[in-house]
Amino acid sequence: MFLKIDKMLLSNDAKSELKSYSQNKSGIQAMQPGDLAFTAGCTANVCLITPTHVYCANSGDARGILCEKGKSLDLSYDHKPDLPAERSRVISAGHYVEDSRVDGVIAISRALGDWEYKSDKLPAEKMAVSGYPNVTKTEITANTEFVVCACDGIWDCMSS
Repeated sequence: MFLKIDKMLLSNDAKSELKSYSQNKSGIQAMQPGDLAFTAGCTANVCLITPTHVYCANSGDARGILCEKGKSLDLSYDHKPDLPAERSRVISAGHYVEDSRVDGVIAISRALGDWEYKSDKLPAEKMAVSGYPNVTKTEITANTEFVVCACDGIWDCMSS
């Protein structure tokens, strides 16, 4: 679903809607720098809770945690460009990491949108900034108390 939404941002309908918010009044629908459809992006963290498990899908620096007996368990990890596997993917896609940022600009290595760091010539999981999520499956036990999904605005100020 993450990758479907990622691609959907480039549809003519999405571009048209985003254009109404954009300062670019050129009328050009092409994907190019300056178009909001090309530069806009966001992270995503989704938890699906079943009777037996919590599935967590994450792309970016939003995070899911599960609490068991007052202790937190990370369901996801932040996709930062300095992580070895993330850095390797960024560089393999023809970009670079500087000051813990992709191309010295964006502080995450996975996101929906942000097409200026992506290429239609690469599969999603190989793009510099990928929408491809990590997915975890965690068993619900008698000790499971609650789940929290929050964005970096929380995690930049608090630990898991």
